[in-house]
Amino acid sequence: MTRFIMLASKISEKIVGRGGLLRLCMFSSRTSDGYQSIGSFHSDDPEELIRLPDHEYVAPEIPFSIHEHVQDEPLNVLSTPSEFPFANAIRYQKAYPNLNRSQWSFLNHGAFGLAVSCGTERANAWRVFLESQPLRYFDRYLLNHLVHSARCMVDFCSEATDDESKLKLRESVALIPNVTSGMNAVIGGHARCRNNGNKVFYYDIGYGSNKKMCQVYHGNDSVTIPFEDEFLPVLQQQVPGRISRGENDWNDETAAVFIKALDAAVQKEMFKNNAPKNSVEGSLLVLDHISSNTAIHTPISAIAKYAKEEYGMAVAVDGAHGLLGLDLNMNNILNSGDDSDSCFNGYVDIYITNAHKWFSSVRGAAVMFCANPCLRETILRQPAIISHGVDDGYLSRFIWDGCRDYAAQLSLPVIADYWTAQNTNHVREMMKDNLLEGVRILISKWHPEISSLGDEHTAGLTLVPLEMHAPMMALVQLPLDISGANKSSNERMNSTDAKRVQDFLYSQNIEVPVKCVRGLLYARISCHLYNTAEEFECLANSILKAHEWQIHPNQ
Repeated sequence: MTRFIMLASKISEKIVGRGGLLRLCMFSSRTSDGYQSIGSFHSDDPEELIRLPDHEYVAPEIPFSIHEHVQDEPLNVLSTPSEFPFANAIRYQKAYPNLNRSQWSFLNHGAFGLAVSCGTERANAWRVFLESQPLRYFDRYLLNHLVHSARCMVDFCSEATDDESKLKLRESVALIPNVTSGMNAVIGGHARCRNNGNKVFYYDIGYGSNKKMCQVYHGNDSVTIPFEDEFLPVLQQQVPGRISRGENDWNDETAAVFIKALDAAVQKEMFKNNAPKNSVEGSLLVLDHISSNTAIHTPISAIAKYAKEEYGMAVAVDGAHGLLGLDLNMNNILNSGDDSDSCFNGYVDIYITNAHKWFSSVRGAAVMFCANPCLRETILRQPAIISHGVDDGYLSRFIWDGCRDYAAQLSLPVIADYWTAQNTNHVREMMKDNLLEGVRILISKWHPEISSLGDEHTAGLTLVPLEMHAPMMALVQLPLDISGANKSSNERMNSTDAKRVQDFLYSQNIEVPVKCVRGLLYARISCHLYNTAEEFECLANSILKAHEWQIHPNQ
């Protein structure tokens, strides 16, 4: 066994010794005529349902009539993506009918998403069914349908075809309300289970709430990995065109920069505490698959492999933007803690992803994967909210967190069917092509002198080379006078300047975040299938209008 497997086993033994807090059985035995589910719900056992092989599992019937009309005419399956960017935008706008396009240019899907209509209609139908007889809904329908949603998300995030691989991945899944809930369980669980000296490491470009969790749960044992000032400039100097987007999780050049920053932070901690290298064994490393502020596609697999082999760390990934936005195959991402397990070929211990972002579900649904049984019974032993299922297995302990609206999670199957019918690879390819064209429009308008020199000269006008950005989000530098690039180093912009520009754009009915990174201002653009070239033109012209009016951030 690897060092970390041994450590996880020790953690498990440690918790069991504390008054028997850990029940190693995955679900309790029940009589055939008694309650089968968690608590006193009159439904089937979630742990048994999730483990049934496909040929034995029968999906529960929808208990109401379905009258869903995503658009006036059905969307036909795309055999190939269009060769022209934005060619299918009008076609997909029919699937997002609630967005007020007559008033807004909406280029901020990455913030809180936008729900596709098949999901909103299914969620609303569940809400109506709930109110027709609440006890029937909660007691006899909810849990079985939530398990079905979990099974559908496993199929959506895996290419496994054999029963063993599918079973192991279904045992690895939990439904949660959002990534924040999952990260609280992960970071709080690690703080609860860790040995003395174990720490949590996180990059300073990581998501803000995760950094606060680390500080609250781990106190002085939370360690920031400085990246933005020293190592981000190294990424910015990488030569464009050398990176294949399909290899971003493993890109050696990008990973080397992140790993160098990790090494520097670990060595600093060792020196400060006069501690040996193995003192960080069992620590937790938190990664963002796509960073929120900077939209960088982090090479999570390469970094996780290094962190585990070099330091014996556990690795948790905040994949808030991953579902649909990236080609997630959990069998290749996750690590089960068993080197002989051929079902999992990755190095990530825990992966959490939101459904409301690029997957476009109603808000309130996320998925957490953990293939390592020891970690499921230690770090993930307690959800952020403890309720009836806490003693009944991994899925059961997260599936119910109190009386609330579960419609978002219940609508996941219909949305998964929708994207599968559209061909998810083609969907991602269209989003990528649309983003590239959107970037081209902005650069040609904001930096015409540089744009005219050719693509090889425009690399510095996105925060990092486009291949390092997410395939559906990127940061584009505002015109030189507005971005602060023409100012001296002691006159560079700050977050207040960014807010002023973003507020101005909002006054022009353009929703796009403006980010300040290392003293320069960037527009962080998001591009889903419904976005159009005209929206990018509108953004570009509004910024130029602000320049003409001399509405500069520092005035």
